[in-house]
Amino acid sequence: MPERTDPVLDPADPGFARCPYPYYARLREQGPAARVALANGTHAWLVTGYEHVRAVLADPRFSNVPPRGAGRPRPDSPAQRARDCLARHMLNSDAPDHTRLRRLTSAAFSPRRVDALRPRIEKLTTELVAETAARLENGAVVDLVDAFAFPLPVLVIGEVLGLPEADRDDLREWTYRVGSPVDALPAGAVEEAWTRLHAYFTDLIGHKRREPGEDLFSALVHDATEGGLDDGELLSMAFLLLFAGYETTMNLLASAVLLLLTHPGELAAARRDAARWTAVVEETLRHASPLEGTTWRRTTQEVDLGDGVRIPAGASVLAVLAAANRDPARFPDPDAFRPDRQLPAADGTRPAPHLAFGYGPHFCVGSRLARLEAAVALPLLFDALPGLRLAEDPATLPYRPGLLVRGPRRLPVRTARPEPAG
Repeated sequence: MPERTDPVLDPADPGFARCPYPYYARLREQGPAARVALANGTHAWLVTGYEHVRAVLADPRFSNVPPRGAGRPRPDSPAQRARDCLARHMLNSDAPDHTRLRRLTSAAFSPRRVDALRPRIEKLTTELVAETAARLENGAVVDLVDAFAFPLPVLVIGEVLGLPEADRDDLREWTYRVGSPVDALPAGAVEEAWTRLHAYFTDLIGHKRREPGEDLFSALVHDATEGGLDDGELLSMAFLLLFAGYETTMNLLASAVLLLLTHPGELAAARRDAARWTAVVEETLRHASPLEGTTWRRTTQEVDLGDGVRIPAGASVLAVLAAANRDPARFPDPDAFRPDRQLPAADGTRPAPHLAFGYGPHFCVGSRLARLEAAVALPLLFDALPGLRLAEDPATLPYRPGLLVRGPRRLPVRTARPEPAG
């Protein structure tokens, strides 16, 4: 079967970032995978169906190790060397390296340790909600991403890793840049961010060696057992845990609030029945996947995906989680936000699992923490601010560009004015 392509995909396009789902639906109709021309002059294979995405993520023929010179050619520079170092994390590795790196961090995200964070998450949420409520007085408009969806997860992961709270705004800016398409930012912005991140985590390693704490990063720095991390691996692990630790949850919280404010019936149902908040979180993960795609894969040999689609060896492949989670073959009426679909059926049948946190060996190690933060934060927010409403047309809100993470960049809200007496 000949290769079929859609028009050039520009991940920096604001219209695509706001609603990529029609594009992905067209690709899904073409078959198991489609070869797509990217705006940076390269080509890639996008996998968009639920079953095929699961298959790719579990298939060792799709390597996570990036090939040399992948993507747009970049000359050697301090920024490029910093990028190469920080990109050595476990999402860009295969077994046995991946197995070793994951084992060193998974204990910190065990169910027992994550669940023990609940009181701290509740306290941080209560404080942030109170600050937000004060800012909303007298009809003021507040960006809920800046006031709530960003600070909560960055404070939580900052405590887990041992990062100073005063550094959070700089870290947010730098990680935003390196996770965005170069074409969406001013010239040199991405290169500067890679350099700053490398310098920051280099200094942090030195500080943790001199003054270790009770945090995860101190433990990794001082792990002298066989299989411990070298300095390069420490740098990349710090970057990955920070980026993944707040970006996914920030987008989950912002998207959930936006969906509830645009679906007041679902918000009212969750307020009546606290058990529905879990369904709201899971349906948000499916409907508005905070991870739009996985990290890039590379085929180590030709792979036959069926239906006449053969991906050649050495090809770049992206498993699109956001598309898989809206596959009509798996989720009826996939574009509708329906938390009911996440509730157990009357006969005890469990709902169809989504792929928001990936699948297979690289399933997100922090998924339980993200779910816990959302399950704690959302009811506390809406209980404290029952009159919360959007201050702008949701159709005009800007979204984060790129193919990796997805969520609204701004979420302006206000509270409803009380009705006049009499």
